[in-house]
Amino acid sequence: MMKTDLETIENYLAGKLSPVERTQFESVLNTDPEVADAVAFYLLTRQAAQDQVREREQRRAELDELRTQNIPVRSPRSVPMSWAAAASVILLLGLGWLFFRPTDSAVVADRLVDEYVTEHFMELPTTMGGEGVDSLTIGAEQFNKGKLAEAEALFERIATRQPENENALKYAGIVSLRQGNYDKAITFFHRLSQQTDLVANPGTFYEALALLKRGQPLDKSQAKKLLEDVINKNLDGKQEAERLISGIE
Repeated sequence: MMKTDLETIENYLAGKLSPVERTQFESVLNTDPEVADAVAFYLLTRQAAQDQVREREQRRAELDELRTQNIPVRSPRSVPMSWAAAASVILLLGLGWLFFRPTDSAVVADRLVDEYVTEHFMELPTTMGGEGVDSLTIGAEQFNKGKLAEAEALFERIATRQPENENALKYAGIVSLRQGNYDKAITFFHRLSQQTDLVANPGTFYEALALLKRGQPLDKSQAKKLLEDVINKNLDGKQEAERLISGIE
């Protein structure tokens, strides 16, 4: 994924990105609310700065006009305020970029989740029991061949026909997570977590992973609560949950 830092935003708005870079950036812009907010904030602060420059130039022109008419000019109180306003714009730019820039804990959490996904979600078992075994096996084979969209559609169909099928829910969530469809992943993992008759149920832990990857404003706190539940109730994924929660605090 391409960088979405301040320089990239400036180059995008100035038309300095290559066609490929522009397409990549617009793809991120259309799918990542934080990037969209950052661009909007940048445009607002740039406009505010431009307004301050125009106001200062207008004031200077008015003062020059008074001088040509030999009218004494006192230093107006409004002049220092212009500098204060300009300084406020600069401060807002800095603070706004802090909001846009991921926090250290968010970066750590994202890295830890990616490590878990790489270790555990790159291949699915192709030998399963229970209803829908043939379809699940076909879906797992598609998944292992990298045909994630096909596997996702198949797992979703099974989960629709058999809403209590734990493997269908789990694998539909995993393939959605792998494809960045975090809303879907959260839904499937949550449905899995609600099944109380399973010997081992990773649904709560997996739901926390998907929340951390989605990264919306309340997702981190919700994920932390779920991880605490995994730890306190000794649910499936407890060891990994302890490692994750220590990284995001």
